[in-house]
Amino acid sequence: MQKQIYEKYGLRADNIEKRDGYDTFIIENDLYFIVPALNITEGEMAELQQMSIYMLAKGDESVASLVPTRAGTMIAHIHEQPIVILRRTIQPYMRTMSIGKELAKFHQRGRTYPYYVNYCKRIGQWKELWGKRVDQMEMFWRGKLKMHPENAFERMFIDSFPYYLGLTENAIQYLVDTELDDEPHAVDCATICHQRFNERLWRRGTKLPTEWVYDHCGRDLAEWVRYVYHANPSFEERKIKRFFAEYQRVTPLTRFSWRLIYSRLLFPIHYFECIEGYYLAQKEEEKRMYEEKLLHILNHSSKYEQFLRMFYDLVELPANRFRLPKMKWLS
Repeated sequence: MQKQIYEKYGLRADNIEKRDGYDTFIIENDLYFIVPALNITEGEMAELQQMSIYMLAKGDESVASLVPTRAGTMIAHIHEQPIVILRRTIQPYMRTMSIGKELAKFHQRGRTYPYYVNYCKRIGQWKELWGKRVDQMEMFWRGKLKMHPENAFERMFIDSFPYYLGLTENAIQYLVDTELDDEPHAVDCATICHQRFNERLWRRGTKLPTEWVYDHCGRDLAEWVRYVYHANPSFEERKIKRFFAEYQRVTPLTRFSWRLIYSRLLFPIHYFECIEGYYLAQKEEEKRMYEEKLLHILNHSSKYEQFLRMFYDLVELPANRFRLPKMKWLS
C-alpha cells in the first residue's frame, strides 16, 4: 500500500496503523486517514471537500480536508479499491466537550453554508428514500418467503419483516403529516449533518467529511438517540435529557424539528441495516454477529415501543406548548 500511496499522492506513508477503524499514517505534524470510497462519487467528494474548506474557515480546526491525487482527482484506486485520503493537523491537546453543545454549534455553522449542494443533499427526501428502501426489502422478503428458510436468521427475518414494514409505514405517514401540518422555521434550514451520527465519530478528535450529508439537523439528533439507546444495555434517560438540554441552549428546536426527529426514530433503520449487513457479510463470524444483533432487536421490540411511547415525555417537552401528536397504536 505504501508504494501505491507514494505513486498516487507523493506521500511517504512509512508506518500505517489502525485508528478508529481507519488506516492512518503521520507525516511531520499531519495525521492522514485512508478512507474507503466505495459509495462516494467524484461529484459527492467535490461537494464534501467544499464543505470541509468552509467549516475550517469558520473555525472548526477538527475538520479534516481532502488530499487530491497527483493527477488532481479526488478518488484514487489502491489494490483496485477506491479510496480518499483526508488530512488534519495534529492538535497539541484534546479538549473535553459537551456533545450536545458542540453539535449545535456545528449545525449552526453548517446552516450558513452558501454554496449549492446537489449530490449530498438529503433534506426533503426522507419519504422517497425510506419508501425505496422498504420496497426493495419487501421484494427480497417475498423471494425468501417462497423458499424454505435456510437458517435461524432467515426464519427471524421472514417472521419479523411484516412488523417492521408496518413501523416504516407509520414513520412515513408521521413524516407526511408533519410536512402538511407544520411550517419549518430558520432552524429547519438544511445544514451539514452526518450520515449516521454517534458520539464515537467525534471522540477520535477528527471530523471526516466523508461521513457528511446536507440535511435537516433532526437527522443527527435522532441518530444520536438511536445509537445511545441501542449501544447501552442499561439505557440512560438522563444522558438523553442532558444532550437535548445542551443542544437547545445554543439552538432551540421547533415543533417541526421535534416531529422530524420522532419520525426518524419511528423508522427502523437499525433493523434494515442488520438485515442488509447479514446478506452482505462474507465471513461466517460476521453473519453470526448479525444473527445475534437481530435476535437482540426482536427480543427488545416491545421495549423500543415503550421508548417511542415515552420519548416526548423523556425529553421533557412542554405538552401545552407544542401539542405534538402521538401514535395511537403505541398508547
